[in-house]
Amino acid sequence: MKINQSKINELLTQPGCEHNKNKHGDKKNKSCSQLPKPGAAQGGCAFDGAMIALVPITDAAHLVHGPIACSGNSWGSRGSFSSGPMLYRTGFTTDMDETDVIFGGGKKLYKAILEIEKRYHPAAIFVYSTCVTALIGEDLDAVCKTAGEKINTPVIPVNAPGFIGSKNFGNRLAGEALLDYVVGTREPNHLQQHLL
Repeated sequence: MKINQSKINELLTQPGCEHNKNKHGDKKNKSCSQLPKPGAAQGGCAFDGAMIALVPITDAAHLVHGPIACSGNSWGSRGSFSSGPMLYRTGFTTDMDETDVIFGGGKKLYKAILEIEKRYHPAAIFVYSTCVTALIGEDLDAVCKTAGEKINTPVIPVNAPGFIGSKNFGNRLAGEALLDYVVGTREPNHLQQHLL
């Protein structure tokens, strides 16, 4: 899912948000214009919101493509009801450094995805962009697609760099990633169909 201005406006359209409560008619459906200012603390960033929404998927690996500081995302306090897989409790990062910023981190990301598959065999791998990867123009979608085809495991790009919006907006971007890359991509197996 490429993030462009029309996609951002579509996701920001919230008729029930506090800025739209007193608006009527066609004005009510316009995008919420209360975007965060870079560097301002607004209770979290889009990256954090996406992580909060998706990390409870317990049988998947969650890989942060960015500097190590981004993955220090209070990982241990993210909860999930699971009596089985605990992979979500392990934090994965590409730990980008200055060299990766200059020359690109696509190869490092690709190798990290292959290593996670080799060691853990997750049901899926979610790959999160960060402010750094978005600013340098990393093509998360292309790397995830290539790696997913190589390992025959879903590799889902989550394009929610922190500066793009609030934590709530990150929740919405995570939902969009699920709709674009997960929902409807496979049929449940025969046993699951009988349980439903």
